[in-house]
Amino acid sequence: MLYNDSMLSITKLLLDIPEETQNIEFKELAGDKVVAKIIETIVAMANTDGGQIVIGIDDPEKTKKKNLARISGIELNKELFDELMRKIQLIVPPLSDIAKPQLILEKECAKTIAIIRVPKATNCFHSINNYVYVRLQKGNKRLTPQEVIKLSYAKGFEKADKELVKVDFELLDTLTYHDWKTGRNIVGSNIKDVLYKTGLARKNSSNKLLPTRAAVLLFADHPTNLMETKCTIRILQYTGTFEDYQKVPNLVGKPETIEGPLIHLIAKAHERVLTLLRSGIELQSGFITKYQIPERAVKEAITNAVIHRDYHIKRDIEVKIFEDRIEIKSPGLFPYNITKNNIGRVRSDGYRNDLIVKHLREFPQPPNLDQNEGVKAMQNEMQTSNLYPPIYWTYPTYDDSVEVGLFNEVRLSEWEKVRDFLLKNKYINNKQARAVSGVIQAYKMSSMFNKWTSQGLLIKIQPTSGAKRNTRYKLANQDELNDD
Repeated sequence: MLYNDSMLSITKLLLDIPEETQNIEFKELAGDKVVAKIIETIVAMANTDGGQIVIGIDDPEKTKKKNLARISGIELNKELFDELMRKIQLIVPPLSDIAKPQLILEKECAKTIAIIRVPKATNCFHSINNYVYVRLQKGNKRLTPQEVIKLSYAKGFEKADKELVKVDFELLDTLTYHDWKTGRNIVGSNIKDVLYKTGLARKNSSNKLLPTRAAVLLFADHPTNLMETKCTIRILQYTGTFEDYQKVPNLVGKPETIEGPLIHLIAKAHERVLTLLRSGIELQSGFITKYQIPERAVKEAITNAVIHRDYHIKRDIEVKIFEDRIEIKSPGLFPYNITKNNIGRVRSDGYRNDLIVKHLREFPQPPNLDQNEGVKAMQNEMQTSNLYPPIYWTYPTYDDSVEVGLFNEVRLSEWEKVRDFLLKNKYINNKQARAVSGVIQAYKMSSMFNKWTSQGLLIKIQPTSGAKRNTRYKLANQDELNDD
C-alpha cells in the first residue's frame, strides 16, 4: 500500500481530473449493481485501449463535493470491494495483471483509494457472462456477434493476410514475384513449392494447396480484382481545409486510384502524392499553396498505412490533400499494445499482417526495414522542419480506422511552452497559458486554443457549469494517469 501525504502526488492528480473519459472512470462502492458495472467497464477498457478505474472517489461531473470530501474510499463498503476482487476472476479469458489493484492511503482523511489499471487486450476479446463490451468516450457498449467478428479483424486478433484465397498460382508468377525470389536467393522453379515452403501458401481442409491473401497482395499485378476485398489507394485533393459536397464538391479534379502489388503500390503512391504536394493547390486568391511537409514523413505515413492496414475490411486507403494538411486514412485499428497515446514510443508486441511484413522487407529495395522506424521518422521529420507533430484519429472517432494528419503549418513558439507545461501538469487554462507563453490578451490565447483543438493537438474540457473561465485543455495524446 502506498501512503499519500494530503493533496500531493497521486491523490491531487486524481482529484484534478475534471471528467471521465474513454480511459478513466470513477466509482464509489455504493449501490446493488456497482460491482457488475465495474466488471463491465474493466472488460470494455481491456477490449479498447486499456485504462484506469478509480475506486473510492466519486464522479467529478456528478458531485458537488470538493477536494478531499470527494473521497469515500474502499472503507465505504469493504464487502463490495472483496466481491469485486472475486468477480474479476470470472472475466474470460482471465486478466491476471489486474488481480492486485494499487492501494493509496490518504492520511488526512484516513481513506484508501484503489486504482485498477486495465491493460489493453492484445490477442483476443475479453467477456463477462458471455458478453463482449467496448469502451465509448464515456460509458460502455455491448457488441453484437457480427460486431465482434468485424472488430476482431480491425484490432488484429484475426489475421486477414494469412487467410487462404481461391486465386490461380499462375496469376502470381509475375515479375514482382521473381524480384522477390531473386532478392531472397530462393532456388526452385515451381511457384507452388516456393510459396508453400515460405508460408505464403497452405493446404486447406480438403488438402488443396491455396495461396494466402498476403501472396496475392505481394505478387499479383491486380490484387484488388482477384479477391473480395479492396486494396488500392485513393488520392483526393481539395480546395480549402475541409470536404464540402453540399452543392459543388470542392475536389480538385477526379480522385485517382493507385493499384498493383504492394511494393509498387507504395512506390507509385509516394511518387504521385509527392508530385501533387510539390505542385501545390491554387487558392481562390490566385496564389499557390506550397507544402513544407517533409517528403520522408509523407512516405512513412503511406508505407505504414499499406503495411499495417486491415485487409479484411472492404475499403481502400484514402489520401486526402487539403490546403493546410494531408490526411492518410487506413482501415483497421491500432493492433496489439499500440494506442494513439504510445505510438512511436513503444514497439508493437506483434504485427497485424505478419506475413506481409516478413516478406515485403526481403525485396531488393524494401519500403520498410521492420525496425519500428516509420512513426519515429515521421515525428522526427516534422519536428526538424518545425511543424506540428503527426496527429492520430481513431476509435471512437472512427469505428474501424486510423487516420494520421500531417499539418502544413510552422508551429508557434507558444505551442512549445504550452506543451511543456502540459507534459508536467496535465491540464491548463487560459490564464496559466498566458503566464507560460507570454501572450497578454485572453482572446488571443483563446484563438490559439481553438486552433490547436481543431487540429487535434489539444482536447477541450468544458465544465458542466458552462463557465468559460473554468475551461481547461489537455494534450490529445496523453493519458490522465500515465504516459504509457
